[in-house]
Amino acid sequence: MSIEKNKLFNLIKEKLPNNVLFTEEIADVLDISYDAAYRRINGKTSLSFKDALELAKYYEISLNELYDLSSPLSKSIIKNNYVNTYDGVNNFYKDVAFYVASYASDKNSKVFYTAKNIPIYHIPVNTLYSKFRVYVYLNFLSKKDENKIETFSEFVEKQFFSNDSKRFREMFKEVSVTDVWSDTTINSCLHTIYYFYKTKLITRNEALQLCDEILLLIEAIEEKAKTKIWNSKKGLKYELYYNKLVNINHVLFLKSDTKKGLLVPYTSLSYMKIEDKVICNEVDMYFQKQLQFSQKISGSAEVERRMFFTLMYEKIEQLKHQINSKALMSFI
Repeated sequence: MSIEKNKLFNLIKEKLPNNVLFTEEIADVLDISYDAAYRRINGKTSLSFKDALELAKYYEISLNELYDLSSPLSKSIIKNNYVNTYDGVNNFYKDVAFYVASYASDKNSKVFYTAKNIPIYHIPVNTLYSKFRVYVYLNFLSKKDENKIETFSEFVEKQFFSNDSKRFREMFKEVSVTDVWSDTTINSCLHTIYYFYKTKLITRNEALQLCDEILLLIEAIEEKAKTKIWNSKKGLKYELYYNKLVNINHVLFLKSDTKKGLLVPYTSLSYMKIEDKVICNEVDMYFQKQLQFSQKISGSAEVERRMFFTLMYEKIEQLKHQINSKALMSFI
């Protein structure tokens, strides 16, 4: 994507003031060193599609500006946008489930997910926490004030969940799953709970119950990581990796013996479905490289797994303590 890379950098330069150092700007946005940014700009290191997308999102550059929509590539990139409404959430569940199902029917189908937040497919249906995640989408991330709901209690009373969310979770049980987590994966969940508690949109009892449900959820994930069993009836495996180096960004990559696909989010309920072979092969190589630099904590890695999950449990207890003591919260 050398032509697109050069065009991307030129478009970014047009958006920056003259007094901004371009290399430092790229390094800050991608959260990489100055030298790493310099190598990408000068072509000594390839700019991955993930990095390019990150830059395009940050500087609000459309892919239409980078690619000729009359080219075959445009047919391999589909934009799916769902409004932040109850129906929008259900349509999101329905469409993603349908897409995963198209891979589940193939041999050796797998899902790779870089989790910026606890993946939805781990969360049981109709728990308080599953409702809270939807509440965040509809209340906090909604663009229209009329869609907002004053309190979580009102939302729980008024909203009813369809079978789409259940099918979404069931379809992920039809493929093997590899998660890549970082320190921020659980932090994001806990910070959100604390924010809504401090703004009085959820009660103290609700906040504590959400913490308890996340604790049970993490315990269940730890058991999956220990046994590596995702679906025992179909012999599907679960693998969990811990990565301290790479910026995690909610990217879902699917592959089987016959095809590859990529779902890249750009808002809370919007994503691009990419099936271009060149891009998907590049992302596949990127994921495999990322796993090499990640710490595997599933299977026989007992010491590493215990250390990782002990840290998760400590963070949950820290949040519960902060809620009970009304103290300001900080994570280290």
